[in-house]
Amino acid sequence: MYLEINLDGRVTGSDTQTPYSLLQLKPVKPGHVVIKGPSSSLFLCVDRGGNLRGQSHYSETNCTFRELLLADGYTRFISSHYGFAVSLASRHSPDQHTVPFTRFLPLRNNLKTDSASEQSPNNQRLFNMDSDDLLGMGLNSVASPQFSMDK
Repeated sequence: MYLEINLDGRVTGSDTQTPYSLLQLKPVKPGHVVIKGPSSSLFLCVDRGGNLRGQSHYSETNCTFRELLLADGYTRFISSHYGFAVSLASRHSPDQHTVPFTRFLPLRNNLKTDSASEQSPNNQRLFNMDSDDLLGMGLNSVASPQFSMDK
């Protein structure tokens, strides 16, 4: 499933990649990231009840996540303040045996884009998506199976 931040702030999952499932991760300190949906212009946030939502303004308390790289190449995101894992499963689901969808795998964008939208506004730095150090942090990282297959 692809995590999506929709225009109305709902956080859902989709079986296919959509413009709302393309997410940007920005490190704010070692091991902690902010997740933003460029199509919705909303930050991924969590409330004290563990409910995910998109919101237009960044709040360190609600919108910062600890990024845990797992040995299998997947990533878990845990609320830095509340300790809840980012999950696409409903916390109120009567079926306690459902898959929690708490592990995420970075994937390449497979959507067609306009050449105009690929241009960087105000000469901002572009990320090299083929780099082993995408965010320029100079840290050794666990290789994602998806990225490793393509090299």
